[in-house]
Amino acid sequence: MNRDKVFTPYSRGIFALTIGIGILFFLLSIGAEEDPGLAALERPDFLTSGLYGGGLTFIGTHPYIQLQAQPDIPLGKVSIGLDLVVLYDPYASDAGSQFLAEDGESWDSPSTWLRLIRYVSYAAPYDPFYFRLGELDYITIGHGSIMSGYSNYDRRGLRVNLRKSNNRYGVETMMNDLGNPLIFGGRGFYRPFLRPENNNFFTRIELGATYLTDIDPNPQEDQEDPLIALGVDVGFPLIERSNFRLDLYNDLAMLNTASEAPGVVPDEPLETESTEQRPTRRLESDPIGGEATPTTEFAWGNAVGVGLAFPKASFKFEYRVFEEGYIPSVFDYTYESAKLLSPEPDMPDFLDIETNSQQRRGFFSQILWKPAKQLQLFGTFEDYDNSSPKLYMAAAASELIPRFKVQGFYTKRDIGEGDAANFFGDLFNLNEKSALGLQIGYAVYPPIETIVTREYRFRRVETAEGGSQFEAIHKTSFMVGIRTDF
Repeated sequence: MNRDKVFTPYSRGIFALTIGIGILFFLLSIGAEEDPGLAALERPDFLTSGLYGGGLTFIGTHPYIQLQAQPDIPLGKVSIGLDLVVLYDPYASDAGSQFLAEDGESWDSPSTWLRLIRYVSYAAPYDPFYFRLGELDYITIGHGSIMSGYSNYDRRGLRVNLRKSNNRYGVETMMNDLGNPLIFGGRGFYRPFLRPENNNFFTRIELGATYLTDIDPNPQEDQEDPLIALGVDVGFPLIERSNFRLDLYNDLAMLNTASEAPGVVPDEPLETESTEQRPTRRLESDPIGGEATPTTEFAWGNAVGVGLAFPKASFKFEYRVFEEGYIPSVFDYTYESAKLLSPEPDMPDFLDIETNSQQRRGFFSQILWKPAKQLQLFGTFEDYDNSSPKLYMAAAASELIPRFKVQGFYTKRDIGEGDAANFFGDLFNLNEKSALGLQIGYAVYPPIETIVTREYRFRRVETAEGGSQFEAIHKTSFMVGIRTDF
């Protein structure tokens, strides 16, 4: 395993904490504008919408002519987003492949037609009742110890939040695909001592429990055990105001990724495993055949965190400790693509199970900053004993330069691992561990706008056998159109 010897995980964590605290003190020192309330502070939305026009699109090196209409239709608390995109291939050899869907897929399956609907949603995530049907982008359940930044790369998912108006109890649930649900679950919380008024530190204590599962964690195998994630958490909202919130919390989570049972530890690796990739296994005798078989046990992880929220910023910092086989925030932005693009036939590389039995520990930090109405920044970074660092960055800016609009995100897991030379050399190297979306718009003569889009992401495709897999998409588009609010 390649490691960056100079920039240790602890110095990275301290560096991230220092920068975050510095930004927060800066925010406190600047003059307050109109207070939008904490509920208005959310991660930037990077789903393209609102453009009606056409242009030229390259998927890989193949050119297409693109026509699109992307209306967002608000109907009170209900919102509908459509993505009516057609690609024309002037070099197609037959008429059936001349007109394609947005990522170059044929119009021969219900899932392709369903992708014309980006989303249908009701209310906002922190309202007493909220749901979103369709594309799910950057979902976090609870504090994010199990699911943080998950995206289904598709438009067939479901997210539902239910909560009491005073936040005494509630539940948040998700499902990745209504037509073929593989990843689903949620979290419930309860404040047993909450009173109608005059609450204090003790009466605001929040208890939570999480269950999430992937019933097909290894698409290369049949009838494998599901990946199961269980968690319990306790939160201490020290201060809850309309313009400030301070939380302390502790999450304890377990994953069934550790292979262990009473018996004899084999001296040699199993035939289907390499010494670098196999988990530590113990074998027990089969009561009938007398053969040794591996059994799976749960691995645990714990996170102690502090969260602060202001009208213009929020910050979260966690110290995490976990044992061999545990994967922090296992359901992240690249989860599905990682397991389905894995080069190893016997085990998806996203499991990242170490062969040693020592605990790992490290830091997770997150910051969301909205210094002005036209600018919003978001970022997360985590690293554990200089192993499997993970980064997510996002930004949205409009009218900082007249007529210009920029929005984009970049994420990468396992930075500096595998064949990479070092942490910094691999940081912005686009490969199967990465995802990128960047859009730059210029209003030539409002509402006429030109847009350049660069994407490095993944899309779900159906196989001839009726299954599904992900393909990497490298896409560049040059568009001219009219941007308007419906």
